[in-house]
Amino acid sequence: MIMDSNIIVLNEDQLEDVIYKTVNRCLDERSVNSLVNNQPEGDGFYNRDELCNLLHIAYPTLWRIEKAGILQSQKVGRKNLYSKQEVNQLIKSGKLAKYNHIK
Repeated sequence: MIMDSNIIVLNEDQLEDVIYKTVNRCLDERSVNSLVNNQPEGDGFYNRDELCNLLHIAYPTLWRIEKAGILQSQKVGRKNLYSKQEVNQLIKSGKLAKYNHIK
């Protein structure tokens, strides 16, 4: 990359990378906003299936989110439950955006 005053010269790979990152950032923001706007703020819990469907992620991804300490589950019997309020706050904050793969 060569910079001269106000001119930036990119090769094809660099331009493709900039476009890819920009489009992904826009899509992440758009998908986060649509998730937040469609979710009630009320109390309650999501089970594992509901949360994976909501976030469009697979079980291993949910496991990685938990392992990273981003989201806590509550064990009730043999089920893992996730606070709707906590999930909605994480969605709004954008902390789950990188895990969200809405197409």
